[in-house]
Amino acid sequence: MFDRVKESIQKFSGKSGVDKEAVEELVKDIQRDLIQADVDVGLVSELSDEIRQESLGDKKQGLSRKEHVLEVVYNKMEELLGEEPGIEIEPQKILLCGLYGAGKTTTAGKLADYYRKRGLKPGLIAADTDRPAAYDQLKQLADQADVEFYGEPEAENPSKVVERGLKELDVDVLIVDSAGRNSLDEDLKEELSEMNNVLNPDNSYLVMPADIGQSAKDQALSFDEAVGINGVIMTKMDSSAKGGGALVACSTSGSQVKFIGTGEQLADLEVYDPVKYVSDMLGQPDLESLLEKVEELETNPEELLEGEFTLEQFRDQIAQVTETGMMEEMMQQLPFGGKMPDNISQMTEEKANAYEFIMDSMTDEEIQDPSVINKSRRERIAEGSGADTGEVRELIKHFNQTKNMMNKFDKGSMKRGNMQDMMQKLGLG
Repeated sequence: MFDRVKESIQKFSGKSGVDKEAVEELVKDIQRDLIQADVDVGLVSELSDEIRQESLGDKKQGLSRKEHVLEVVYNKMEELLGEEPGIEIEPQKILLCGLYGAGKTTTAGKLADYYRKRGLKPGLIAADTDRPAAYDQLKQLADQADVEFYGEPEAENPSKVVERGLKELDVDVLIVDSAGRNSLDEDLKEELSEMNNVLNPDNSYLVMPADIGQSAKDQALSFDEAVGINGVIMTKMDSSAKGGGALVACSTSGSQVKFIGTGEQLADLEVYDPVKYVSDMLGQPDLESLLEKVEELETNPEELLEGEFTLEQFRDQIAQVTETGMMEEMMQQLPFGGKMPDNISQMTEEKANAYEFIMDSMTDEEIQDPSVINKSRRERIAEGSGADTGEVRELIKHFNQTKNMMNKFDKGSMKRGNMQDMMQKLGLG
């Protein structure tokens, strides 16, 4: 769905001038794209009217008409996909339900890993007594996530398993994996209802694959009516072309998407963020998330983006960026999609330690202005740190590449309205 919308936006962006006719052409292209993706016709019509009205209305000071129209379109796409959920990091009981093949068991493991990483003690209960491999699969995932587990491989009554699991597990977050069916039949309704009575969950999540597209709406409504759900977890978002349609369907049914699964690994679970999702799908860099990553490093983001990134700051923060995935996540959120020299994106703990020793051997003058480091200074620094001159040269090169990248940004470019200006600075516009 969003591939087609992206093409329409790119077509509009390439126009030299923007007038009423250009806006109307963009609206018709987006209408076609959404209807082909099976989005409700009435919803598409309403969205089109809003884009027309707001695109041709008053614009923010400093924005060109083209930038204003693009901002309107992005905002409307975000509204179409619903709101960002509030995920509470606190003790709770969670019941997962859904049909066969939705990915409930894998999602249970991912949820446990998610809450464990945030300081809680999760536990998993294997209440899928229909699928022979469900017990073994969930136990393996529990071991991988290093969380508590309860199950009975020979059990036939899932409610009794849940009842006994409640007594056996002393955890903060209890996650129950239930059985599925090919459809929401009476047996599944009764089974889920019984488990619900025993567990009394704080959250009942429906797990659905993104490849069902607009059918997600009917499935969400059916499960909510039958057993009551207060959220959806969308799986297979890494490969489904229908993912956007499924998210829209959930939003219009009133079923809020809480998490999305983006792969097979335990870490491949994200809190659903419609703003980030639209940015990813339509190609707009998620610079707000980049700033959040910078803030996690306890660095002043304005200083970084104004080109005041110093070797001293680099030394203070370098250990933190070696945390698993930190540098890679930051780079993926830049407009050039993480395409930068390997020595920036592949920082290892060993390399970081070596760099710190090298910087500890520098004078205050060299730390403040690395450009003064000539051949004789490199030799002195290398001897004092136990490194060779090549490693000293590599460190300075690494620092300069990072600083140059930061120098391409400024605070004004971080505003969505100046996105085109920022892209030009990066040589991408």
